[in-house]
Amino acid sequence: MGKAYQRMRQSIEDFGNLPSQLLVVLTLEFLNSFRALGFRFVIYNYVVNEFHVTDTQAGTFLGMKGLLDCAFGLAGSILVDLMGVRRTSLVSLSIAIVGRSLLAFGRSKPMLYASLFIFSPAGDALLGAGLYRVALKKLTTPKTRPLVFSLAYALNNLSGAIVDLIIDGMRKQ
Repeated sequence: MGKAYQRMRQSIEDFGNLPSQLLVVLTLEFLNSFRALGFRFVIYNYVVNEFHVTDTQAGTFLGMKGLLDCAFGLAGSILVDLMGVRRTSLVSLSIAIVGRSLLAFGRSKPMLYASLFIFSPAGDALLGAGLYRVALKKLTTPKTRPLVFSLAYALNNLSGAIVDLIIDGMRKQ
């Protein structure tokens, strides 16, 4: 019991000594997970109900989007190395905002296609390409890294749980 308490106390002290930018990165990680998981929960029903496509068409669209996400994700990992985390984050978030705006306010299939196949993969994949993990690695030491990565993973799961509760609550209304 004494060793475990000392390790926990040391971890809390180490966490308190981390740079303030780390909390910003963890907050962005949480919000990014919230955005991505929320999108995954609702996109199928949105495409089917709002754009009146068949199940097969929706599956094809989302499969193509997934393939494009992979391609943009690979390109995004190279961009992070070339441009840095901050610039890549700002560019990809700007692109993602355009894609989500087209999805939310666009009412035509060409806008749906532009959002799903151009803007959304470019923005979402770049944001999801481990972007914030690179920042976490740069802001931590080998000693504090396990604690911070565990916290980031916990925040990712927490965001998924919150999204699920919110969507569940909206469905009941």
